[in-house]
Amino acid sequence: MIHQPRTLGELSLLFQRIEHPLLWAGGTYLMSRSDFYPFPSKAQIVDLGRIEELKRISRTDRHIDIGAMVTTSSLLSAGKLVLPSILKSALGSIISHITRRQITIGGSVCEPESRMAFSTALAVLDAQAEIRKWDEGRFTAAWIPVNRLYDKRGALLLGKTPFVLTKIRLGLEWGDFQRFVLIDNPIRTPDTAILVAFQATRNQTALTKVRFSASFPKRAFHLSPELENQLSLLNLPIHPDRVNTISYEMAHDLMNRHESITEFQAERTRRVFESFLHELNIQTLS
Repeated sequence: MIHQPRTLGELSLLFQRIEHPLLWAGGTYLMSRSDFYPFPSKAQIVDLGRIEELKRISRTDRHIDIGAMVTTSSLLSAGKLVLPSILKSALGSIISHITRRQITIGGSVCEPESRMAFSTALAVLDAQAEIRKWDEGRFTAAWIPVNRLYDKRGALLLGKTPFVLTKIRLGLEWGDFQRFVLIDNPIRTPDTAILVAFQATRNQTALTKVRFSASFPKRAFHLSPELENQLSLLNLPIHPDRVNTISYEMAHDLMNRHESITEFQAERTRRVFESFLHELNIQTLS
């Protein structure tokens, strides 16, 4: 049976009646699973596509709120003037226009097994997600940093408690150096694919507010506050020998924390990361 609530209030009423609702956003994850077909006839599907509140993009002087049912295509179109460049690059990495029109922001963040472009970029933007958990007959809302939603494999940490992600919030203070790199197709070639996001603020010749994340589909989700703190203490330009040392230390830490990734993926990530530091040097000296 398919239910189509029009408001969050109607959604709450459905949660009171349905024990295990299956939330349907864009459907790209569910339809890609081999065990999705044939679908159980008793399944209770809740289609979120008619809830207008979840389709809104709003901006204040301090932040941008993006509704969970906003598609990547509509976010790229509506948000060109207000989105950070790293987020536009991440969204633009989804090449298929058909897929862009289907993938929703909430569905991407809540995909249970693996982190892709949008989550990787949000992790360095200190984005927050509004999560409404169903508890004792009502929704309880809380803001959770996106980079705390996942374990080191990239799997969603929200557990078995029913929940709805309603919006993503971005602050308006972004680094003036932002880069997002995707190599290989994360769906077709997960054994070699990498997704890397990096941002920093340059304060004259000093680096501040460094953020770095890397994702390896169905293998790992990597954050390193220690590396970020180390880079935030550096002055530009960084000596080439120091760049080399830092990049190899990063790769060594990556392999130690995530045994599931391959040496090839670690080396790719190291070279991408190293290229960011070299680019910072070039821009400083030019």
